[in-house]
Formats: sequence, C-alpha cells, structure tokens
Amino acid sequence: MRQALDQFILAIPVLFIKQFPYAWIAAVVLWSWPPTFSIVFLAIIVIGLFALRWQSKAWISNLQREHAFKDGKFHVDQPPFSFMDSARKILILVAGAALLAWLLNGQFGLGFWQIFLIIVGFTLLYRDTQFFGAPTTYIITDQGIGIHFTPGHIDYRLFLTFKEISRIEKSTYQKDRNWDAFVRTRDTKDGLLMTPKNPNGFTKRLEKLFIAPNDTEKFLEQLPRGYGNTLL
Repeated sequence: MRQALDQFILAIPVLFIKQFPYAWIAAVVLWSWPPTFSIVFLAIIVIGLFALRWQSKAWISNLQREHAFKDGKFHVDQPPFSFMDSARKILILVAGAALLAWLLNGQFGLGFWQIFLIIVGFTLLYRDTQFFGAPTTYIITDQGIGIHFTPGHIDYRLFLTFKEISRIEKSTYQKDRNWDAFVRTRDTKDGLLMTPKNPNGFTKRLEKLFIAPNDTEKFLEQLPRGYGNTLL
C-alpha cells in the first residue's frame, strides 16, 4: 500500500504541485467574503506544501526499496538552509512589499494590507528557493549515491552507482568549468566533485557533478574504500 502511494505522489510533476501559490492571491482578495471561500484556498496551499514534503519522503522510501540491501547502508544527508541569509532576504522583501503596497493602496479595490500580504505571501511560496535554498537530499547506499534536487518548478532524481563514479573529491566550485551543481544554496563554494568513469559524463547533459553535503566528513566516511580520499 505504501509503495503504491509513493508511486502515486512521485508521478505528479512538481510543476503542477507548485501552482498552489496562486491560491494565496485568491485567499487574500476574498477575505472580506464569507470565510468559507478563503478557507478553501488556504486548504489548497496546505495540501500543496504537504505534497512537496510527501514527495521528498516518498523518494527516499522508494530509493531505499530499489537500491539498498536489507539492513544495509543507508546514509541520508539533507543540508539545511541558512537562517540568517533567509531572514535578510525576507526583510528586504517585506520592506519592498510595504513600499509597493503604500503606492498601490486603493488600487484594484484592494487595501494596503491586502496588497502587502499578496506580495509577501505569493513571493515566499512561489519563489521559495530564492529565500530558503533548493531542497536537496543526498543518500549513500551499498550500491551508489542518490540525489534529489528541487531548484524550482522541476526536480531531479538521480541514482549513480559506484560503477559509474570514477572518484569523489573535495573541491571548490568553479563555475567556469561547466560543472553541474546540485546544492542547497547557489553561493556554496566548498563541497565534493563527482567525476564519472565515462569520459562523456554521467549522462548527455550531466558531466561532472558538484554536491555539498551538510556534513562532508561524515559523508566521505560512508563511501566505499577508494572513494573520497583525494583532495583537489
């Protein structure tokens, strides 16, 4: 039953789920109507947020079933967002929203607080990765490394077997080297570089892959012998 539910939620595109922020606009615009209308749209938002969280959990569960031996290694690393950096960006958003709401007060039949809440709420929900980073999960099993990366309205779900990986090294991200970076925050500099055995890359679009686990040393300790021992 759980496997079927996991497959169900994983089959829904993130692009479709992340349309729920538009319900915030309706909820605020209609707040002077009978509360039932706003409650319905707020419920849509809650369902959307829950669905995104469920997808992350379902991917982990599904990967464990498909790529981890029973009672075998299953190390999960989920980098957190920077609270101070997020707070700074939100404060800038709040200040800009307040100014714009003051300028547009009374326009479109909306008051100051309605315009303010629409701008702040919709921006936080729709552009969440700009404020809290891209949700990222790294998993090590006995067979390889799984990565779930959601930089916006699409997500990437990878599983790279150790047979495909030539080496994993500590490195500093170099944008001009055409590396793909699957990291929580865009300004991440230090992390690990995964190099494929195939000279053409892991896939046609994915050559070398840069990742940034929350605990790099612990991540390296979980790798099989022969990986993670070389420093760039």
